[in-house]
This record gives sequence, structure tokens and C-alpha cells, in this order.
Amino acid sequence: MFKGIFSLLLVFSIQSIHGQIFEFKDSIIVQAKVWNKNKEKQVTYSNWKPNISHTIEMINGFDTTYLDNNIDEYGGASNIKSKGTGFFRIEKINNRFWFIDPLGNSFFNTAINGVRPGTSSNANKAITSKFGNLSNWISNTSSSIKSFGFNSTGSWSDVSTIMDYNKKESHHLAYCTQLSILGTMLQETKKKNERKEYPILALVFNRAFEKHCADKILENKDKFNDPNLLGHFSDNELPFQENILSHFLDINDESDEAYQFAKKYITENQINPTDISKGQQEKFAGIVASIYFEIVSSSLKKYDPNHLYLGSRLHSSAKNNIAVLQAAEKYVDVISINFYGNWDLRPKENELWAQLQKPFIITEFYTKGDDTKMENISGAGWRVNTQQERGIHYQNFLLSFLPNKNFIGLHWFRYQDNDPNDKSADPSNMDSNKGMVNIGYEYYSPLTDAMSQINNRKYRLLKFLEYKE
Repeated sequence: MFKGIFSLLLVFSIQSIHGQIFEFKDSIIVQAKVWNKNKEKQVTYSNWKPNISHTIEMINGFDTTYLDNNIDEYGGASNIKSKGTGFFRIEKINNRFWFIDPLGNSFFNTAINGVRPGTSSNANKAITSKFGNLSNWISNTSSSIKSFGFNSTGSWSDVSTIMDYNKKESHHLAYCTQLSILGTMLQETKKKNERKEYPILALVFNRAFEKHCADKILENKDKFNDPNLLGHFSDNELPFQENILSHFLDINDESDEAYQFAKKYITENQINPTDISKGQQEKFAGIVASIYFEIVSSSLKKYDPNHLYLGSRLHSSAKNNIAVLQAAEKYVDVISINFYGNWDLRPKENELWAQLQKPFIITEFYTKGDDTKMENISGAGWRVNTQQERGIHYQNFLLSFLPNKNFIGLHWFRYQDNDPNDKSADPSNMDSNKGMVNIGYEYYSPLTDAMSQINNRKYRLLKFLEYKE
């Protein structure tokens, strides 16, 4: 499958702290560039660097001939059966966490972010010429991504079109909401010309936050009884990794609730405000996270007890801050992590996340192929030379995570490339090959072939690991 790429005839292994293991008979070297920002906040990329990678065909003792079987209409596997409640839920079976789908079957979540039509004039022309209308687009797209072994859509997808499809076709394409609770509250604050540079997390202490939280949840009341809703994300990449305590003190307004909280905190804990340590900042971030997650969780349980709380998608150093993780696991059903900067799962994160009391999903990761001739500067994903190498990375990435028994899913970012000519696009997505389809809705088949090969054997891979214990 990956002909022409240099391989090493060695045996490699990935071992989790639970004792599961993949043994590989060979490996592949993939050259990639890693994203970074310099002191001036300008995007830079490293030189080409070699990354040892593995694919499903390299696993010692695993027969790739057979696909997963006994797959139900949600994409779950009836081989591991539990109680069906009519909605997605979480359960630990034989020391491994699982999503349980509405029918009661084990469900490992493979999702795609941003399953929605492009908005540029070129994208509109392409969707009309290729599909005719949105109904045909979602029907075709659902069939395609399911054939690639994906069983849901992630954040920023066209939820209303997906819901219509599920109703009209009696099909089951699971989806998630992105409530963007603090994100929208900050936008509203700025529209009122209030606190233009105000720290977003300080809004957690605003008297209006609980009501705003409830309002955002109630905007989705049409989904409260939908079995196809996997769960709710409350926000994306909140800055828990930043020096929150210092930022709160910088507000310097005695009438401000966040400032009052921070001032009281440093007084009670005898902290020097001009010399706050990294540990003190991280601990305070955990306290703020705990308050945030508790308020959102309480509101979700009140208004939509049927569905899972998937947390706010953690990123950067926040995903490794034990204080933030402990705050999250107390209130969320699943911890969500956007993963960039590392080619695969490192031992440090593997051990940390394996000790969590709640399961986790990787909610963003991707590579960009330079063979598209796109600029590929925006966004934090890796740059590789070809679509074939994007597929290798996808398989290597998933194989590195599967031995961790708290790992229950991953969300690829994203469905479609941005139109390079669309200057109104989010700067983080501008002119970058993040998609599995191009602007003309044509799939990058070397990528999707590799995705399909491993996704459609994910339950057999998990069973293979179980047998090796």
C-alpha cells in the first residue's frame, strides 16, 4: 500500500501502562515539518524531519484480510453488548472505556470535524453542479464517510442538514453540538463595547454567565430527544494554559467579580502578585476550570440529561495540567483534547491520560499535503509531501493511541479544504490542505483509502489488543 517509501526491517512496539502491545515487523520514515510561532507570533515551520511511523499492515500477527463485522446502524459493534438506553452513554467494560450507542452496542468514535458545505462562490457552484442540493450532498457524504469507517461528525458540522437527513432517510449519522458558551458570551460583550481586552475566562464569574449558559443549551432543545446526538461540546480551546491569575489581577477593577476572586485568592494563599510561580498559575487554572465545568455540567444535566457532556476541547499545555484535568473529570463525561505538536502519543501523555477517571477523545489532529500546491502555512497541523503520507500519519496516530484503555475516539480536522480564493475564511484555515475533500468535493483517495483500511478494522484491532493481555 505504501510502496516506494523507505522502510526499516525492524520490530517496534507501542506499550501502554496497561500492558497491551502492538508489535511491528517494520516501519516507515515520513518526512514532515512541524508548525510553530516565533516571538513575533508569526507562523514558522521547521526543516523536514524524519518521523518513524507504522501502519496496520506492519502489525505482527494481525490479519488485515477481514473487516469489522456485526456493525449496527450507528456504527457500533454488537460483539461487545451492554444495555441500550436509546441514547449514547459511557461505560467501562473489562477495564476499557467505551461509548455505548443507543442500541447498547460498543461504539468507538471515529468522526470528522466541519462536515458542512463550503461558503465561497466556488464552493457553492461545485456543490450545485456535483450534488444539486444539500439533501443530495449530505446523503452522498454520509454514505462516503461511513464507507471510510467514520461513524459521526464532529464540531462545526451542518447539524440542521444532518438532522433532516436522519429524519427523512431513517438513517443514523451521529453528530455533536458546539455550544460555544463562553465564546458567544465574549462576542456579545464586545458588541456592547464593554471590556474589549477582557479575559474570556473571567466571564465565568460574571453574574450573567449561568443564565447565558442555560440559554445556549436551551437553543438546542430540539435535539434533547434525538438518539443521534453523541453529546455537547461547551467551548473550544479556552485559554486554561495561560497565566489566568495574572490576567485576572490585571483587570484591576474592584467592582469586577473575577478580579475580586483573584485578589481574595492571592491574599488567602499568601501569593506575591509580582512573583507568581508556574505551579501557582496552573493550580489557579484548575480552580477556574472546576467552576466553569461545574456550572455547565449542572445546566446540561438540568435541561438535557439524555446526552453526554463532552467538555471544552483542551489544547496546548492545558491538556497536560493535572489541575485542569482533575477539574474536568469531576464534571464531564468525556475529556476532549486537541492534539498538535507531536507526531503520535508520547509516553508522558499516555501515562497521564491513562490515569484519568474519565475517558478521553482526540478532537482535533491533521496533516497537510504539499502536493496540493496550497500554501499550507495556516493552522497547527504537520506538513508532509503527499496525500499518501497523510494516510500513513493517520494510521500511525491511531495505532499509537489505541492501547490506552481510556481512549474512546478521535476526530479528524476536517472535512473540506478552504477555498484559497476565499479571503473571508478564518485565518487559521486559510489556503491549507486540512480537508479529506478539496473545494470541488473530490476525495483525496490516498488519504481516505488509508483511513478506510484502519477505521473499518478498529474493533478487530481492539479485540486483538485484548487477546494479547
